[in-house]
Amino acid sequence: MRISTNEFLLAATNDMLAQQSNVNQLNREIATGETMLSATTDPSGASQAIGDAATIARFNYDSSNAQAATQSLQNGVSVLTQVGTVLAQLLQTAEQAANGTIGPSERQSLAGEAQGALQQLLQLANSQTAGGNYLFSGSKVATVPYSALPNGQVVYNGDASTNVIEIAPSLSVLSSLSGGGIFTGIPAGAQGLAVTADSSNSGGAYAVAESIVNGSQFSATQLAGTQYAISFAAGPNGSLTYAVASGTGSPGSAGFTATSGVVASGSFTGGSDLVFGGVDIRINGTPAAGDTFDVQTNATTSMFQNVQNLVSTLQSNPAGSAANAQYQQQIQNVLANLGAAQNSTLSAQATLGSNLSEISAVKGEDTSLNTNAQTDLSNLQSANLPQVMANYSESLTALQAAQLAFAKVQNLTLFSFIH
Repeated sequence: MRISTNEFLLAATNDMLAQQSNVNQLNREIATGETMLSATTDPSGASQAIGDAATIARFNYDSSNAQAATQSLQNGVSVLTQVGTVLAQLLQTAEQAANGTIGPSERQSLAGEAQGALQQLLQLANSQTAGGNYLFSGSKVATVPYSALPNGQVVYNGDASTNVIEIAPSLSVLSSLSGGGIFTGIPAGAQGLAVTADSSNSGGAYAVAESIVNGSQFSATQLAGTQYAISFAAGPNGSLTYAVASGTGSPGSAGFTATSGVVASGSFTGGSDLVFGGVDIRINGTPAAGDTFDVQTNATTSMFQNVQNLVSTLQSNPAGSAANAQYQQQIQNVLANLGAAQNSTLSAQATLGSNLSEISAVKGEDTSLNTNAQTDLSNLQSANLPQVMANYSESLTALQAAQLAFAKVQNLTLFSFIH
């Protein structure tokens, strides 16, 4: 096989160019501290680096969301803690109001305290995050949740939905809450069990929902929409009798009467408990013949309306047995509904606390995975400078040797030996 001078020179030149390219590559790696200067130098590594970078970006995005959600939920917990404090103060006020020995001036003072607490509750219900979003507007975070109408009624402007934010792939947590079920739309009394006295009652009795004695039976009445009306009538020899009628309409309405049926009846002694439909209703004091009490099983209440009822009751000036009984009935209803409001607040706090715990657990796992991805990416991209510098020195020496050899061979021609 014959190799021409041109072929030899061309091969030597290509070899030196390749060595020169390698030296330049190592020089750039030393200057930048990175080995992956372009995808062409390491296609497989570049593909893995792109994947690691995308993973890190996703973790950073989720971490930012988790931080925002944590701040919002912590704000919610703080606000609800303050709401709980106000409710505890109102409970003390209502318990003082239930004392039958307080006079008009004391009731007016308590009414002032309750009015102040009402304003605090309204302000807390309209709390905002640091970003200006309202905590309890549901998904309508730019809308003020609660506003007071000229007649004093407080209305909800938000919705029943909630906003969520992603903190990990396929995992989201709450970033807002609906005020419905926390401040308004709360099941009254014990799980929606509420008792009211007819305004025309003339006796000295008021009713209290003592307890639910049969949960399954009570649940069945709730599902059926059953309501009850307790009525008292004159019995023989000055005694009293009672009858409990059930129905699915509103107690006292024509619809209720049309669907009613007597579920319990008998003689009555003042201060006795009446048990029916899975509930225990205590009648304190002695009612008059013709007095009635309505029992609702799906009643709802509002923190604001409940406090307004407390204020208006305290501002009244009951005189006489019947008026005092009505006063006590209102106060007992307020006390029961304050207990329901406390339960709704604690339930909301528990929900937020659960979400915070979930965020904390996910953040810990994400931090670990993010660190691993960053380490992998660094290993792919970062140059091992001692090794790169050693390679550079070897490559440069080889290049210089090749260049020197090429220069000498280039001058080796036949004419160099002819004299």
